[in-house]
Amino acid sequence: PFRERVNLNVYFEGFNIFNTPYNTLIRTPQYQVANQIFSPLATFRSGTASQAFPDGTNARRAQVGLRLTF
Repeated sequence: PFRERVNLNVYFEGFNIFNTPYNTLIRTPQYQVANQIFSPLATFRSGTASQAFPDGTNARRAQVGLRLTF
C-alpha cells in the first residue's frame, strides 16, 4: 500500500523456465523388417515434433504485470 486507498500489486509468470522440451509427436515403430530380418530402430520413442501453445515453440517465456488500485 502507498496510501490508505492506493495499492500496487506486482505479478510475475514464467513458462518453460528450465528449457524442457515438450514433444507433441513421438515415433512408435520399434522394429523394421528388411529381407525377413527384424532390426531394432534407434529412433524408437524419440520426439519428432515439439509444438507448444500458443505460438508453436517451446521457447522460454516470462511476463511481469502491475496492478494499481485506488
